Amino acid sequence: MAFAAQARQKNKVRVRSNPPAQTYRVEVESSPFDDKHLVHVLPDSGVLVVSTKRLGGTERQEFKLTKYNKELKPVWKTNYGHTSDQTLLLVASERKTLYLLFYALNNQKVLLHQVNNATGMGTVSEHTLPSASLTPQEMKALDGQVFLNGLEKNNHTILHLNPAQKEVKILHASLGLEELGEFRVDTLTHALELVLTESNGARSRVQTKRLNAKGEVIGTYFVQPQMEFRTENTLQGARLAPGDTLRKVLVGTFGHRTFSFSKGLFTSHLGGNTRYFDFSKLRHFFEYLSPRKERRMKAKFARHEAKEKPLLLRHRVLLHPVMPHPMGYAIVGEVYYPEYKNTARNLYNGAYGRESDTLQSGKSPYDAYRFTHAIACVFDWEGNLLWDNSYRLKNETYQEPTSIVKAGVSPEGNITLVYPEEEYIRYKTLKPNVSGANEEKVEVRLQEASEKLYASNEGGILHWYGGNFVAYGFQRIKPKQGQPRTVFYLQNMTFE
Repeated sequence: MAFAAQARQKNKVRVRSNPPAQTYRVEVESSPFDDKHLVHVLPDSGVLVVSTKRLGGTERQEFKLTKYNKELKPVWKTNYGHTSDQTLLLVASERKTLYLLFYALNNQKVLLHQVNNATGMGTVSEHTLPSASLTPQEMKALDGQVFLNGLEKNNHTILHLNPAQKEVKILHASLGLEELGEFRVDTLTHALELVLTESNGARSRVQTKRLNAKGEVIGTYFVQPQMEFRTENTLQGARLAPGDTLRKVLVGTFGHRTFSFSKGLFTSHLGGNTRYFDFSKLRHFFEYLSPRKERRMKAKFARHEAKEKPLLLRHRVLLHPVMPHPMGYAIVGEVYYPEYKNTARNLYNGAYGRESDTLQSGKSPYDAYRFTHAIACVFDWEGNLLWDNSYRLKNETYQEPTSIVKAGVSPEGNITLVYPEEEYIRYKTLKPNVSGANEEKVEVRLQEASEKLYASNEGGILHWYGGNFVAYGFQRIKPKQGQPRTVFYLQNMTFE
């Protein structure tokens, strides 16, 4: 019987995800040698494309804004000017207003363009940063006010840019790189929300700050492990679910006596009541491995658990923002582990996960970061785990731990993960209690079936709304008759 069960596991048939519908497409003649295009999805389910030139002299230049609707038909087009030393850095949007921030390196001046979302008309204002060495990394807008997450000397600084005032103000300074887990705007409760991880070296806690549009603190909340878990479980980075303050749920990772590697996920209301979910207990966590390696890994965990000796993987998890789900909330995390310089290290460690002197000294011992798979977990409104699933990635290394996949939740509650690969989009639709295939990919549709794709450059994809994504990039296309054309395209992809 045991042999038969193993045979079934070994020959387990994985369910294939349905390919996306590709209904709408728009393309404009454009060369990747001359032009740059930034694609930004809007709260009203529109799409904004910001077009600039790659090369220029000292003269004043133009950038073009084009808004498209759900059918990728243009709503409006407008042109604006900027000087060649100014670079478009960040874009943010509210229902009525779009915000574009231009920045000159080693210059304290920034330009803020405010654009009417309905008409494309706008205004521009100049503002002064607190320091010339501070570089804005993220931008959020709340009730006409702009908030920036800036980076200076490897520390985060939270800034408030009031469009009516010249000086940009500091709200929070010198946040460590690992401390800031969330920088978001909750449009339902009209608040800027920061989630910070704090530690005294032995114990950790997660602090959530909520600020109004004036930058004033309207709520501060602390979450820490219960007394019986306080010496074992170390809370790491966390994300905050949208919604009413009293029902908000934090979803984050925790380690076993370490900040560096993750043992599982935790959930908690802002008032406490923390729940823990070990990765080893998730049904699909190890499905990125071959069936044989998956069985061996689960058996190894079982042996260590029987001996009450934790087996600690050297994984980290890059958490995505929490997404609303018909059953509560969903979160996606990309699992990766660092590859060490000059020395081979195991993926797991039978000790308590304490780090080497090199890591404790602050010197990075890592050459690169290898991404193995992505996980998705769905929780109810109380933070109880309902189901999980996973998606095997290409097992490639990257110099920085940056997000690879984009995620979206369909109206039916399925979670689709996608990422670009040359002229293809790789995808997997995750469902409860279903082991899906990991090899699915689809070509971006051309205007005519008779056309041929010669080249594809700078391809990308963004989650748009619901089960809809928008793919984009440059293509060199040869029609059945006539001359080849080089275009920048937008293509919708709708997953079930």
